[in-house]
Amino acid sequence: MSRIARAYIKTSSLSYYHLISHLQDELPMLTPAEKEKLLSLLQKLSLTFFVKILSYAIMGNHFHLLLKLQPPPPSISEQDILRRALLLFKPSTVASHPASWWLRRLVDISVFMKELNQRFSQWYNLRHGRRGHFFRDRFRSIRIEDGRWCLSASLYIDLNPVRAGLSGRVDGYRWSSYACRKAGVCGWLGSLEEELGVSLKWYSEALEQMGRIEREGKGKITKPQRSFLMHALSYRAEGIVYGAEAFVRKFLSGLPFRRRLKLAQEGAALA
Repeated sequence: MSRIARAYIKTSSLSYYHLISHLQDELPMLTPAEKEKLLSLLQKLSLTFFVKILSYAIMGNHFHLLLKLQPPPPSISEQDILRRALLLFKPSTVASHPASWWLRRLVDISVFMKELNQRFSQWYNLRHGRRGHFFRDRFRSIRIEDGRWCLSASLYIDLNPVRAGLSGRVDGYRWSSYACRKAGVCGWLGSLEEELGVSLKWYSEALEQMGRIEREGKGKITKPQRSFLMHALSYRAEGIVYGAEAFVRKFLSGLPFRRRLKLAQEGAALA
């Protein structure tokens, strides 16, 4: 089966992405300690890059992120940029490049994912005395419109542990953003109220409702429930972009012709 080409990630404006990265097929499932390490790296990188993590789920052989790219204001000082870089890189490394170079990197989602995956891979390989790639070569990026589309994506991500059978309760899986919010240790995450427009109580009730459907395997879903599901989004190019029809068409039309042709050949048809 051919891979869906990753859509070009613009870094010049506020935007939202659902990112997915898979382990190599032959590797064992992540242990609790390994999930903790990946989570700690995610937190550290979220404080360095100009991004906001809205939701995440670290599964056994892959992870999901809902990420908001939020480039800094033009008035940001060089000192502030370098201060961020020093949270992650050695002083000698930071000093070897000007602030403008670091700024370009710290607003690039591809660099964010590269740092996250490489740092975890190096830690894992050293821990297990192995060599070679840990993650598959490419991560998936799905461009998402804001508003209810981001809310649907967030619910989809937090429901993954129940859907995969890793937990019978939506708040019973340690390595998800919902468990982090319920435990009150989510200061590094984007606020539900500010970013997704809902309270934790509303979000909890929505997850419980959808989790009950997943556990019981009921086929029929009521109209209000459909808005909570990723596959209920009104218009999309599967695996590439989610949102309203106008948003999807504008996003796809902005891609180079060769990229649009490749997407069509690899199955990214509009739904």
